[in-house]
Amino acid sequence: MTRAARYAYALLAWAFLVGVVVQVFFIGLGLFADGDGIVLHQNLGWILHLAPLLVLAAAAVSRAGQRHWLAALALAVVVFIVPILATMRDDSPVIAALHPVGAILAFWLAILVAQNSLAAFRAPQPESEPAPTA
Repeated sequence: MTRAARYAYALLAWAFLVGVVVQVFFIGLGLFADGDGIVLHQNLGWILHLAPLLVLAAAAVSRAGQRHWLAALALAVVVFIVPILATMRDDSPVIAALHPVGAILAFWLAILVAQNSLAAFRAPQPESEPAPTA
């Protein structure tokens, strides 16, 4: 079970990192090619908004250790906040301007979590607790 959870942790963490890179590509497409990229950026952003919760769950179930799920928790919190910042552009543009800053932080955290997931995948399996004897 732990091996499968670690595999899921690595797969989800790296898929999320790829999603962040695609997200940056979409905004670049919207800014430099056509307006459709902005819609793609917005739609993918809302999908990525909740995806770190899956990474967090996989990190916790993988029994990789506290630093793994704490990094995944930090990623989930930052990624949850980033798209909300963008929605504040009309009421508070200065706060909304933190959206790309949060995205940079999310990218860094996504790299950290992805690297952690590989370390967990390669680490020896934790000892299972012995069955209680009667």
